[in-house]
Amino acid sequence: MDNLKIRGNIIAFVIGGVFFIYILRLFTIQVVNKEYEGQANRNVIKNKIITPSRGAIYTRDTAIFVTNSPVFDLMVTPNELIIPDTAFLMTELNMTKEELIAAVKIAKRYSPVKESIIYRNISPIKRYKMEEEMWNYYGLSFGEYNTRNYRYPVGANFLGYISEVDSQGIKAKPENRYQNGDLVGKAGIEKYYETELLGKKGVNVTLKDVHNREVGMYMDGKLNEQEIPGKDALLGVDRKLQELGEELMQNKRGSIVAIEPSTGEVLAFVSAPTYDPSLLSGSELKKNWKTLQNDPNKPLYNRPLMATYPPGSIFKLAMGLAALNDGVITASSHYGCGGGFWRNRGKPRCHGHGPTGGLSGAIQYSCNSYFAAVYYDFLMNHPKYPDDIYGAYHSWYNYMIKLGMGKKLNIDLPFEKSGQIPSAEMYDNPKRWYGKNRWQANTIISNAIGQGEVLMTPLQMANLVAIIANRGHYVEPHIVKSLKSTEQGWLPLKFKRVESGIARQHFEVVVEAMEDVVERGTARRAFNPDISICGKTGTVQNPHGGDHSVFICFAPKENPKIAIACIIENAGASGGSWAAPLSSVMIEQYLTDTIVKKKVEYQRIKSANFMR
Repeated sequence: MDNLKIRGNIIAFVIGGVFFIYILRLFTIQVVNKEYEGQANRNVIKNKIITPSRGAIYTRDTAIFVTNSPVFDLMVTPNELIIPDTAFLMTELNMTKEELIAAVKIAKRYSPVKESIIYRNISPIKRYKMEEEMWNYYGLSFGEYNTRNYRYPVGANFLGYISEVDSQGIKAKPENRYQNGDLVGKAGIEKYYETELLGKKGVNVTLKDVHNREVGMYMDGKLNEQEIPGKDALLGVDRKLQELGEELMQNKRGSIVAIEPSTGEVLAFVSAPTYDPSLLSGSELKKNWKTLQNDPNKPLYNRPLMATYPPGSIFKLAMGLAALNDGVITASSHYGCGGGFWRNRGKPRCHGHGPTGGLSGAIQYSCNSYFAAVYYDFLMNHPKYPDDIYGAYHSWYNYMIKLGMGKKLNIDLPFEKSGQIPSAEMYDNPKRWYGKNRWQANTIISNAIGQGEVLMTPLQMANLVAIIANRGHYVEPHIVKSLKSTEQGWLPLKFKRVESGIARQHFEVVVEAMEDVVERGTARRAFNPDISICGKTGTVQNPHGGDHSVFICFAPKENPKIAIACIIENAGASGGSWAAPLSSVMIEQYLTDTIVKKKVEYQRIKSANFMR
């Protein structure tokens, strides 16, 4: 009897233990372990990311420049995937079975439970056709997005383009909720203003039926997050001026940068050779990008920002301003020429020209000997730094930095280069240069005429002449002037004003000389009897071919409206032959909306080819 009682107790205990374990397991599955809850929810609930409309881009006169066109992606959720008819899908997507399998594998590596793109750029007509046949497919859906639509075939190098985000981009900005296959800005203002143009993504929490079709909003949409459209961007770029610049630079390498001096707004930003921005939009983007990337003329290379050149004789303007402000010279200081700088055995050499008189004549005739002498006296006979070449050199260096050289100007575009103003520390390096106390003015005399270790980008050249036009300051150059939100309308962006530290009266001396350069000096081909243009030519020596033609200018002389830098590579002639008249054509177009006085030059420059 006792044995039976013991056996009964044991059996009851075992049965009770089994029930307890079973109840504990159910509690764990349903309450404690959220994994199972998540799996259950995923069977009926779907978080759908809503990508807002990307902001449009407008030209200076508020004309539409870049807008959006709707297209569709085929999305896959790998763990839910069932494809009854693979052949149909392969035919519609023009994919092999291997390509389709590979695309699904990539999506699964990204996430087996999240949606990602396996095929892009499906037209609305094809989408609706496919949807009719895919009623019994599981794990596939269509996502809508906007590709860029370009109204004009210009401006590619500052507009940039949008392309698929990579894994690094997804991790870099988790707040943007990037998913595999999303489009992001890769260059130009599309990249710089990515967050503003993108807007804020939303989320719809939807219910699915057994066929994976959406049947409504979960909890009546209480958990949804509303998307916020991207902000529109208003550019300072003048479309007609941009079109003219790209037309004139056909069959040429180089840059044109035009700035409104008073605001820093970029009026034209030409990189040549260039490309039609629509090539990097839509289904042919990857193919076209590879073609452009392999083009030996490098149309993707953003020359105004990234190309650096010895500035040549345009640098003499900065040299003169620094020497005037530090009291090394006065406007009437005179140096003889004699065909070369006599204190350095005739180097640098100088071309034949009339008597320079003072600084104004030296700028007008672009006298190498004069500016070599100024540079020598700045470093070796400086009134504030007698017998202290390092003190004098630091003073010179600081002036160049304040004039916007040797540093980035913080334009609202990515990949800007800083150029180079050589520091004393650089020359002190014995491994690469001379060593401490082993160099002096004649060692680096080529800097005086912009042919030494000084390097500038075309943007910095345009900014330098904008400083002169403003008589002493610049506003950070920028492509975008305003952003527009649906609530507040157009909001002007704020940009920093930077002072040069050079007195206004010294700029007046240089401005008068620059007017003489155009009216009776080395830039006579830029002369326009109806517009007072002030400029300076430059010829940049090029060891790989013909010399580069350089010109910087602004107009009109009083209350300037436009400042331009132009560089034409391998033109094999002085700045006065090609860059100067081209700039004059641009100025006439911008200030008068016509080309009348410079029509002959327009035709001559347009037909020139320096890429043969």
